[in-house]
Amino acid sequence: MIQVENIGKTDDYVYDISLDGTVVNALGMNVLSNTDGFNFQKPLKYRYTKEHPYIGKGLGRNVIKGKEYTEVDADVAEFEDTFINEAYRGGVLKNGLGIDEYCDACIQFSRKNYADLMPDGSMKLVGNTIKSKKMPIYIEKFLNKAIEMLLHGRGDDFLNYYYDYIEKIYNMQIPLKDIATVGKIKTSIEDYKENCRQLTAGGTKKARQAWYELAIRDNISVNMGDTIYYINTGSKKASSDVQRVTRYYYIDKNGKEIDFATNEDGSPKTDRKGNIVPLNKSLESEYEKLKKLNDPMVLSNDKGNKAKKYISKDDFIHKKYPQIKDCDVVIFNCVRLPNEIVEDEEDHFCNDELEYNREKYIDMFNKRIKPLLVCFDSGIRNTTNEKGKIVNNILITNPRDRKEFTFNESRLVAGQPYESIDQDTYEQLMTIEDKEIKFWINSNMEPPYTKECAIDWENIKKDYLERQNELKKEGIRQEKEIYDNIINHLTSEDVNKVLEEGILPDKLLKLINEDVNDGNFYSKKFKIKIGNIYDIVEKDFSKGEIDDTESTNI
Repeated sequence: MIQVENIGKTDDYVYDISLDGTVVNALGMNVLSNTDGFNFQKPLKYRYTKEHPYIGKGLGRNVIKGKEYTEVDADVAEFEDTFINEAYRGGVLKNGLGIDEYCDACIQFSRKNYADLMPDGSMKLVGNTIKSKKMPIYIEKFLNKAIEMLLHGRGDDFLNYYYDYIEKIYNMQIPLKDIATVGKIKTSIEDYKENCRQLTAGGTKKARQAWYELAIRDNISVNMGDTIYYINTGSKKASSDVQRVTRYYYIDKNGKEIDFATNEDGSPKTDRKGNIVPLNKSLESEYEKLKKLNDPMVLSNDKGNKAKKYISKDDFIHKKYPQIKDCDVVIFNCVRLPNEIVEDEEDHFCNDELEYNREKYIDMFNKRIKPLLVCFDSGIRNTTNEKGKIVNNILITNPRDRKEFTFNESRLVAGQPYESIDQDTYEQLMTIEDKEIKFWINSNMEPPYTKECAIDWENIKKDYLERQNELKKEGIRQEKEIYDNIINHLTSEDVNKVLEEGILPDKLLKLINEDVNDGNFYSKKFKIKIGNIYDIVEKDFSKGEIDDTESTNI
């Protein structure tokens, strides 16, 4: 049991505001968890005015007894006097309620990503969707101007600016150093090479990093902290900067390396067009066929990971064909920008010898712009294509597809999220999460203000305990283990996709159905709750990610 000692004022203590949204004192103890706060719109009519002020009772940390409060300050003071007026178990009352700031306009683009227009005309940008150290300069420059337009309600100007910018990207009119990716050297080349030889937790080879590979290929001497600028020069939006390809081969009786499929007589196997079939392609085709047949040759025996049904392609190949060898080949779809271009104050652009991958950079740009379009009416934001699928009606990839909207169509709106999970319902906001219920039960306490908020604590506790008993049953327990494994292996990129696009991972959708009203996840098989949307959006990456990348595309 935690004992709280009243030691009076603690001005001499050091407190640290941590990245995970907690306050940690000098002893390393988590003393307070906080939210991201709430945004409220001022009412047209206030309950407390100069003629009828609220008189402070002095029960909260900030409220002065006998002081007159009006308008917003009055509502805050009354709430603190009423609900935040008692210290935890005889300790010192440290909690209070206050207004962080007043804004002339605010836009919530997605969870934890918003922009505020301050009274002095400046902007406050929060969230990786609209502000990030890793964001390319060409996108950052657009966002800074575009978001200001939206905060001032200039939807028509925003759309015209967007289409003009797409044309600039398409016509190679973006300066090279603005569109370049910046890679920072954080380890020595030798350590990087050694790290590449290691396998991930999933048993696959680790991904390659373009800036290190460029330094190795170009034989550049680099030091810790150095930066390398490079641009993608591929021809498709899916072209990765560098791609590690595993080349499979075997040594024939003449000592020659054979990297193509052969017939029984040893002659090269060809496809219908007469092209020689690479050994890689033949082996991959065989692996996929055996997976469809659930052949024992490819089934996994890893009992500790029930979500892993098949062994990897590499394991299959070496298991069935021990004579086959392999080596890694790095394919470059990028070029390094020389220091003369990076350090020059004048802008440098593409020429006949150097062109950036406009498909990829337009795609990167559009992914950053899509969350901003939540400000526009869904009537112009979305359309239905010939296949009956709802698609974005504003974003384009080619200037010739530019759209025209009237001034009225370009007016900004609120309350029209892309997906239902993007905007919490009142029920979601007021529903106690399982981890909170577990805390209060383990503490043998009832949460504060349950009566004031009309929360039936006994019924909530009963429902939670019944669900926990159900989860102990073997079949459901295995289902929950699979769910937990999926959540544990989600990357920050997966979570950002949920936050920015409202799209749940495919592997999760195969397992659960979502209740859009309360955000709960229910097992498709057992019809019982096994999780919640907050398991994803509040996932903590402070201890790093589980590295089980299986893709060879970097």
